[in-house]
Amino acid sequence: MNLPEKILANKKAELKSVVSSMIEGQMHLIEGIRKICRLRFDIGQPDHEVFIPIRGVDSETDHFPLGALRTECAPEYLKRIDAEMDKYIAEARQEIVTACEEILKAFP
Repeated sequence: MNLPEKILANKKAELKSVVSSMIEGQMHLIEGIRKICRLRFDIGQPDHEVFIPIRGVDSETDHFPLGALRTECAPEYLKRIDAEMDKYIAEARQEIVTACEEILKAFP
């Protein structure tokens, strides 16, 4: 296996790891969505149909601050936006998990 093939294999393994962690509840779903959206390009499949639901969720949640960005937000804002994010995740959880299961099927 040459270097580009190794890199691609590593990125596909990372995708599977992220998706599995999301399904198992070990990764924040929005964080995972954002990683999947990056990885779909890394594996050379940005337009694969299996990513359509993920892309939709990413678009609907791109205003939620995660990671280091949260340190730049006012506490009142975080309280309000976290409630909104929790509500969104509760309503979309099954759709997200189903999309993750489909990704595992598409990239075994």
